[in-house]
Amino acid sequence: MPVIKKTVDIKASPESVFDLIARPEDFSRYSSFVKKVTAIGHLVYHWIVDIYGVEFEWDAKVVELIKPKRFAWQSITGIQNSGSYLLEPIKNGTRVTFFMEYLLPNAIMEELARAITEGYMDRMASEILEHVKKELENS
Repeated sequence: MPVIKKTVDIKASPESVFDLIARPEDFSRYSSFVKKVTAIGHLVYHWIVDIYGVEFEWDAKVVELIKPKRFAWQSITGIQNSGSYLLEPIKNGTRVTFFMEYLLPNAIMEELARAITEGYMDRMASEILEHVKKELENS
């Protein structure tokens, strides 16, 4: 199962960072790959992402919501994935560690798409973190 891990330091309080990260429906503003995230139930979101013109969809449920320390999810339909944001207070701000694992539908697709999606998923995670950082540090 491919794994993505990213860490970024943001000059903002853990509470402020958490407030943005805990709103997945806004992620389409933070990443060019995220087409839409829609709340479809209590802490359940429908994701539509675009990987080089191919749309992937899944529903994910928030499984941990510990303000301002941890936000974690697990997919419940579609592309299998799980992940979390861990927020740690540091001098002058917050260290955010993003972690995600995902599994594509079958082994052949996994190998074929790995080269394409690994770069995509990595860039999507980076875009989201950098936009959250920019929004908080420039406000």
